[in-house]
Amino acid sequence: MRRGFTMVEMLLAVMILAVMTIVSTWVFHTVVRNWTLVSEMADGMQRVDYVTAQVAYALRSAYFPTSGETSSADGFMLMDGNERNDPDKSDAISWTKLGPSIVGRNSRFARSPHRVTLFVRSEKDADDEHPAGLIAQVIGEDKFRPEDFDEEDETNWDWFLLGSQVQGFNCRVLDKDEPFKSGMANWQDAWDTSNCIPRRVQLTFWMKPVDEGKDPYPIVRVLDLPLWDISQNPLKTDSTASGGGKGDGNKKKDAKPPPEGPPQ
Repeated sequence: MRRGFTMVEMLLAVMILAVMTIVSTWVFHTVVRNWTLVSEMADGMQRVDYVTAQVAYALRSAYFPTSGETSSADGFMLMDGNERNDPDKSDAISWTKLGPSIVGRNSRFARSPHRVTLFVRSEKDADDEHPAGLIAQVIGEDKFRPEDFDEEDETNWDWFLLGSQVQGFNCRVLDKDEPFKSGMANWQDAWDTSNCIPRRVQLTFWMKPVDEGKDPYPIVRVLDLPLWDISQNPLKTDSTASGGGKGDGNKKKDAKPPPEGPPQ
């Protein structure tokens, strides 16, 4: 004798099917969401690597004249935002460099010294003409040296957006007179020495989170600047000499080697 399903059995089967459907849907959406987040994070990290590499190359390409005739336009400048762990209060740095990093190989700046100012424009200060993100302002040597040059006039600068995902920026430098204490790097948030380049910089880029509502996350880079020793003791040449340094070829033969210290 064949018997059918009872009402209880039918309801139980429907409930089991509903639970399995809900669980399967939740798992599917979770997998898709995580895959999307991972893809966005990987894409973001590639952009971060590009931005940090450009800044690193630009800093390591720092230019310093070896003629003995220097001005504040030749040195490194740090405008401190005062809050190292607050991406809303970012620093700005400025230095003179050579080469195509940041500006590109076809740029009019690529073959001559040019000054770069690096800073972050916040979302609240952004508009259609001036987007938010990590900005590099660049000006050529023929303009940044004259005393009557107006740095506040934006028409004197070329603008480069390096990374729209950068929300904050902080820079620290090794102390000029006492770079290491007790075997540790003596980091400072200020650089008051003009006509000079720091030995080492620590850069922190605060990146926008992939997940909205999360806090920005930091990417930290530590860089040695090759010309710091030359900037401490510029070569003295005759009145007809001119030019700049980018490597060992401009060092004094009797120059003292840089003091050893830990990498961090």
